[in-house]
Amino acid sequence: MKKLGILVIALALLVGGMAMADPGAIAVLETQGLSTSTTVIGAGNFNSASNVVLTTLNSDGNDLGDIPNVSNFTYYTTVYTEDTQNSEYGYLSYDKDLDVSTGNKLLGQYNVQAVKQITYLGIDASSVVSTDYMMLDGAGADYGTIGDQMICPFGSASDAPAFCNVVETGSSVNLKVANMNTQMGERFIMKSSDPGVQVYNNVGVGSYAADVPSKGSVSAFIQGSIKEGGPAGDGRRDGIAADALAETMTFKDTTSFAGDITSFGKSMSYTSKFG
Repeated sequence: MKKLGILVIALALLVGGMAMADPGAIAVLETQGLSTSTTVIGAGNFNSASNVVLTTLNSDGNDLGDIPNVSNFTYYTTVYTEDTQNSEYGYLSYDKDLDVSTGNKLLGQYNVQAVKQITYLGIDASSVVSTDYMMLDGAGADYGTIGDQMICPFGSASDAPAFCNVVETGSSVNLKVANMNTQMGERFIMKSSDPGVQVYNNVGVGSYAADVPSKGSVSAFIQGSIKEGGPAGDGRRDGIAADALAETMTFKDTTSFAGDITSFGKSMSYTSKFG
């Protein structure tokens, strides 16, 4: 019996507030950029892989070699990987653009961004296997007041809270017949905290042609762990210091499907910023 999949899911996680958020990191003086564009159309065997690791630290007197014994700091590290290959023999169209920048970014701009489109028709038992993964790990403490992080002159004079946040997202497919696309990106380097830290991942699988669904399996996920320091203030908030743990959150969302796929769509987004 055939399984016909039509699935569209959107998930957005917003973590924010005047005193609980990621400030991001400020770019170093010398910035670097990497851009690759790949197009392959043919019949045969195929393999493509990408790997990016980027770490940056803002600190008063420490450098990356001092981690984990640092103070007055914000620290971010990210990992992006993508791997696509086929087994045996098939007809393939593969397009991918990858952009990496260590410069300060504004709203709508990203430090790591990747877009991929694949169509595939396997011969006999052949299939295409493709995975995407992105991780962002940020931490900081004693890095100034909330107002110091923002362009707005009316930002709070309270100490900016300590934080330790990790977010992961990714997807994988194993398809004998495929028409799929992925878009993922993240922003965490910026001159002020106003744009906010963001991680997003969009995954789509659709019909190969009219009345010809994609065939195989697809899965996508996002998960994270959030730890935030306290917002100093009056009343019930008084006494929760910026370096004292005031909020924790863990989350995980996973969707998978196997069979004949007419439409699979999953959009995932995480945002953390000062309000």
